[in-house]
Amino acid sequence: MKRIYSHDNIVFAYNIKNILELSGIQCVIRNDILSSAAGEAPPTEVWPEVWITNESKFEDAERIVHEAVHGNSSQTSWFCQRCSETNAPAFELCWQCGHDREVS
Repeated sequence: MKRIYSHDNIVFAYNIKNILELSGIQCVIRNDILSSAAGEAPPTEVWPEVWITNESKFEDAERIVHEAVHGNSSQTSWFCQRCSETNAPAFELCWQCGHDREVS
């Protein structure tokens, strides 16, 4: 097993775990109940961590986590056909009016 991601917010850790598992990479969460030890141990030592179970998939997992956290640089923003608002590539619905993304 190898650690792929850590964050102080458990929601972010579980989100990354879900994204990895949807991509076929099995992983586990560690330290998800250690927040009560904060103050006794260094803060980053008690953060929830995502560990992949198959180290041979580490490079794929690393790419997936990077895209999830920073976005996919090969995708571009899109403009809503209804309200002309600029939306991030990850949005399938316009953040302002809720209109579906029109894929050309």
